[in-house]
Amino acid sequence: MAKKMSLFYRILSVIGLYSMLGLGACGTNQPVTLPVYDTSEFQSIRLDARRLEIIENWKMPMAPPYIEHTLSPNLSSMMVDWASRVLVPVGGSGEVILDISQASVKVTELPKSEKLFDVFKDNQETMMRADIKAKLLWIQPVGGRQGIIDLTASASVTVRESATPNERDVAAREIMIQAIGLINKQALEEVQTIEGLNRP
Repeated sequence: MAKKMSLFYRILSVIGLYSMLGLGACGTNQPVTLPVYDTSEFQSIRLDARRLEIIENWKMPMAPPYIEHTLSPNLSSMMVDWASRVLVPVGGSGEVILDISQASVKVTELPKSEKLFDVFKDNQETMMRADIKAKLLWIQPVGGRQGIIDLTASASVTVRESATPNERDVAAREIMIQAIGLINKQALEEVQTIEGLNRP
């Protein structure tokens, strides 16, 4: 009887030790910080125009699957920050208009596996996707020149079932930054194709 009690207490002590280690590990988890969105990293694009006008034509649906209205900053305001920093009018006349028709972030459910062993896995549960659509219009009355550039970008990521709200926010910020980066790359390339628009 004494041997059984001794074994019982040993088992209890081992369980207690593992429990304490588990709790200690949980307590040391640090929240993941949001990636910083810094427009100073982008190269300026000097445009032959006197002024830049930014029009936000994107109306946030404010309902699932769209989530951009819950994010701060949202994708539309990040796009405005990018344009204000990167698209630099340096001419004496003319204008450039950036018309933002879409700046969405949405979350969609991924199909669930019907396999029994997948129930115990930390599967990818949702997909986040950021989409940007905009037009860059250039009107230069001197010489009667003009041009239109269609800017589009998409970035996506899948999110696992066990992701915390903070980790989901990080994922959303990362794909928004990625989408802005794609827009910046496209703008740098497309501006060069319209004669007279870029002023190095």
